[in-house]
Amino acid sequence: MVSVQVSPSGNMVCTVVGTGGLSCNGPGPIATRNDREKKSPQLLDGLFIVKPGAALDQPNPFVDCRIVGIARGDLVNEKAPFLHVSLQKDSVTLMPKEQPFRLRNRGPMDVKFRLIQIQR
Repeated sequence: MVSVQVSPSGNMVCTVVGTGGLSCNGPGPIATRNDREKKSPQLLDGLFIVKPGAALDQPNPFVDCRIVGIARGDLVNEKAPFLHVSLQKDSVTLMPKEQPFRLRNRGPMDVKFRLIQIQR
C-alpha cells in the first residue's frame, strides 16, 4: 500500500493567455520533513483557464498529469498523437509523462479544467 501526499493547492488558479503566457496564483506544494524522508507520491491540483487560441505546454516533463473536465470544451493536442481532450464535466484524461503535450483551445470561449500533477 502506498500513501499519497496531497499538497494544499486547491486554491491555485492558472490562466493561459497565449503560447508561453501562463499566470498562476495560490499556494504551491509544501514539502514536509516526512515527505522528504518517505519519498511518497505527491499530487498538485490546480484550476486552469485557457483563453481562445492559447496553448498550454506540459507543465512538468517529469510527472504524469490527469485532466478533469469541469464544463464543456475541447482542447487539441498539437503533439503526437494529436488527439482531442474532452472537458465534459467529470471526464478524466491521462497525460503520461512519456508523451509530451501542448493543448490548444481552438474554441471561441475560455475552457476550464483541473490539472492534477502526480509526482512519484
